[in-house]
Amino acid sequence: MGGEASDGSLRHSAQPLGGCAAAVTDRAVPYAAAVTGGDVYTHGHQPAVVAQHARRTAEDCAAFARHVIEPDSRILDVGCGPASITVGLARWAERGHVIGIEVTDEILATAAATVAEAGVANVTLANESVYELPYDDGAFDVAYAHQVCQHLSDPVAAISEMARVVRPGGWVAVRDSDYSTMRGYPSITEITRWREVYRQVCRHNDAEPDAGRHLFAWFRAAGLPEVQMSASVWQFWTPETRRNWGYSWADRCLNTSFARQAVDYGYATSAEMEQIAAGWRVWADHPDGYFHFIHSEALAQAT
Repeated sequence: MGGEASDGSLRHSAQPLGGCAAAVTDRAVPYAAAVTGGDVYTHGHQPAVVAQHARRTAEDCAAFARHVIEPDSRILDVGCGPASITVGLARWAERGHVIGIEVTDEILATAAATVAEAGVANVTLANESVYELPYDDGAFDVAYAHQVCQHLSDPVAAISEMARVVRPGGWVAVRDSDYSTMRGYPSITEITRWREVYRQVCRHNDAEPDAGRHLFAWFRAAGLPEVQMSASVWQFWTPETRRNWGYSWADRCLNTSFARQAVDYGYATSAEMEQIAAGWRVWADHPDGYFHFIHSEALAQAT
């Protein structure tokens, strides 16, 4: 997909997009393909993960940065995933342009389908690393990342690189959750065990599952001392949201990169992962089931 290439515009070198990968079955899920620049993506891009991520919208996930996005804004969406947020950003910046970047052609193919279905013409997708962005200094008005820093071995370097490609006075906007705040009712032993295993796997991958609480410090370390912090909560209690969240995680505990890593790294057995998945289904079907967790949101102007 081509981009603009003149003074003050967006420059990139997008890689061609491959076709969608075949559906994953059982636990035979390779996760080496999710490695880039030394980082391993804990979740993987299997169907259960992508389906959950595709429910996200700009209205929900980028509301904290809505006031800094203008109709003609140039936006970089780091870790755009299936592009459900990306298309919302593009609609906000209807006279501007959004570049969504990811690190595998598989998820970029899904993103391309999302963009095409949405009918937005001001989106470009590219296979790029946040650590080495191929864009000029100050090329963007806003650089945005949602649930990305929690998967990075060097989030400070990533935030610094995002700030580099934002013009002085533009904005760096990052939102990340904190897995230790993922709690629910009723208390189910298997879900408590899930939280423990997930955080162990994530840290084994040299990443930080409780990234939200670190954003303020990471922004300051990246040379962005004037940080505006906010927080928001995701909640699941209606029958539809509860079953979607619970059954999604039941599937993800069996058929994703996370499931394979948990066993391969020695943090759980296959039998334990089966039990954890069953626990998620029990919670999802409980009429009083409730679950929530916190997102921290950091917003700072580039200098």
